[in-house]
Amino acid sequence: MIKGTQGPGGVRGEASMVPYFFVSHAVEGVGRRDVEHFHADLQTEIHDRKGRRPGYDGLLADHRRGDGLALAPPPEVPAMNCRCLVVLYSQEYFRSPSCTYDLSVFEERLNWRRHRTGDASVRPVEVVWQSTGLPARLLEETARRSGPATGADYPRSGVGPLLRDPAARGGYLRLVRNVVDRVLSAADRTPPTMTAHDVGYLTPFRAMSRTSAVSWDVHLAPVPVPWLGGRTGTPRETAPPGAATERPDPPRRTRSWFSSPQDGERPVLRGPHG
Repeated sequence: MIKGTQGPGGVRGEASMVPYFFVSHAVEGVGRRDVEHFHADLQTEIHDRKGRRPGYDGLLADHRRGDGLALAPPPEVPAMNCRCLVVLYSQEYFRSPSCTYDLSVFEERLNWRRHRTGDASVRPVEVVWQSTGLPARLLEETARRSGPATGADYPRSGVGPLLRDPAARGGYLRLVRNVVDRVLSAADRTPPTMTAHDVGYLTPFRAMSRTSAVSWDVHLAPVPVPWLGGRTGTPRETAPPGAATERPDPPRRTRSWFSSPQDGERPVLRGPHG
């Protein structure tokens, strides 16, 4: 485990070490011990595979850190520079401003990576910690992204109840190894780091209210982005009968982040991350 002082987002290591992985969660009270147990098991498995060097140490979120987040975002959180984000989903996770802030920060970093490399396959490592109150679609997608290696071992009630079941020890250990597999893969393709200056351009996800009547699907569904055609301006009126039919737009050409614009093309604009 990491030795250091307690910071706004978790335990701070010496010399502001970049976390190899950061576990973001909203578990409080007696369930906190189970999260600490899970984090320790992940850390042990990673050390067994990669070696006990500080560069492979992770951080666990401090459940008390979100008290003042509604007033002003913190200048620095581990999600800004961790090599991999591990998300422990629960109903409270989407109601926690600090947790949704973690997710917003890391998703923005993934957007930067997608713009720079075109690789959209890297995601946070998602784990269903407590399934009560979560939509079936989120549970199904999380289990599917976990891969076939977990199979029937992935619990319907979540990893938290599985950890406390002595009869499910084998399934729990297989799930831990699966999560570590995904952590190692994601850390090898870590997104660009974010600075405190970059946060000023971030639009974080809004945490759900405890009394919200809006369905989960509205909060979790991806934002639809219209696919615009090649022409600009207002839509034309329907052509009269017998009028010449306009040729369809040619297929769009795509450019990489680093290519130069051709005639008539706009440059790819870079954000504050460079």
